[in-house]
Amino acid sequence: MPSSAVPAATVISVPTRASHDTDLPPRIADHQQHGEDGPITTGKDEGPKSRPAVAAAPVLSGAYRFVSAPDFLNQDVADLTAGGREQHTDPDTGTVANSTNPAYERALDQVLSEVGSHGATDLLVAGDLMEGRWGRDDSGAGVFGPVRTDSQRMAAAQEAAAVYYPAWSRRLTEQGLTPYPALGDHEIGDNPWTKRGDAWIRFKRKHVPAFKQLFASELLRKPDGERRFVDRPSSGQARDTAYAVRLDANVLLVTIDPFTRRHGEVRARVDRAQLKWLQEVLRRARREAVPWVMVQGHTPIAGPVRYRNSSQLTYQGGTDSALWRTMVKGGVDVYLCGEVHDQTVNLRDGILQVAHGSLFYRGEASYLLGQATAKRLVFENHQFRGRVDFTDRLWTTSRLGAPGSVVYPDASLVTGTLEARRTASGGVDIESSEGILRPVRGRLTSSRHR
Repeated sequence: MPSSAVPAATVISVPTRASHDTDLPPRIADHQQHGEDGPITTGKDEGPKSRPAVAAAPVLSGAYRFVSAPDFLNQDVADLTAGGREQHTDPDTGTVANSTNPAYERALDQVLSEVGSHGATDLLVAGDLMEGRWGRDDSGAGVFGPVRTDSQRMAAAQEAAAVYYPAWSRRLTEQGLTPYPALGDHEIGDNPWTKRGDAWIRFKRKHVPAFKQLFASELLRKPDGERRFVDRPSSGQARDTAYAVRLDANVLLVTIDPFTRRHGEVRARVDRAQLKWLQEVLRRARREAVPWVMVQGHTPIAGPVRYRNSSQLTYQGGTDSALWRTMVKGGVDVYLCGEVHDQTVNLRDGILQVAHGSLFYRGEASYLLGQATAKRLVFENHQFRGRVDFTDRLWTTSRLGAPGSVVYPDASLVTGTLEARRTASGGVDIESSEGILRPVRGRLTSSRHR
């Protein structure tokens, strides 16, 4: 986990064919793939909790409502003492190792009860549900067993998945929320995967398929083992982790897996089988005249985007990639992504990329409330202003746990809105935008024939 110092937000550049004009703060950092916690970089913006409120978006009559919250939780949170589990002591602190406490439970209830209060039951999560650094035991507490060999590490990862994934799902379902998760880098051990001579990095790079299978087995299957989603790639590395589902008569959601292992390396790009499947899904959506086609994936593709406490992963090739060209040609309207723990709207080639989300354990929880009718689409960014205390830490498999206390005393504020409509020619126009959801380019409208 990062240190308790909370840096201000800044932005990273992502490869793009578009012009570089932007209304973001002028400090721009070139994209790099950093280590687990990313760099601490400051800019003019003091961060999500400092941003002013704006007027709420209009309520669309009869609209389908949904919530999107990437990087929720980006942390392993579960009661390791429940259900008759053997209790272990953290050698560093002398206390029972646990990954939650009453303060966390109260804060989670506060945030999730508000999320569920808008009449939306579908929760989209574009990756990084977990901390996911499983198969290691930095404190030596032995919570999930020994981790001296690769087979022991894999067994420990399986034990961790069997505890943390169900706890994550259970919290949502108890609030009446149905999750639609995407794979993030933390679900496959967290980047980087390239450092040589490190046993942990070698292990997680080698076992990417196994990590993906843990994610799919715990989250994308029903209790009887049947797959939740029928529409998925029939082959390739994303056959169990990518899927398409009609959320509503007006909305198709396509969830991609942007991580591919090839020649022993892990890259942020889809494999050929997944790309071919996506092309067919989008062709079918055209034939069926789906009003709004949304894709969710963990990494930003267009840029620049703000980032905060992030390793700054971006999609390989950016808007020159085959994935982006496929989405443009296929008529995708919205690309929802996370990773950067901040909010930025980019408008490129007729696609609205909404990079959003934030870190609950840093007191910066946020979510995007969406409304969709056949001809209108509205987004509203909700930002909490919480407090954290690093005096104590929760136990996790990696070297430092999250802060021992997180408090969310107040309801969220609306810090950004965006209203879009379908044009007569089949394109998309942004009618209005305020606050943090104003697109970073000066031009607010774009038309594209579907």
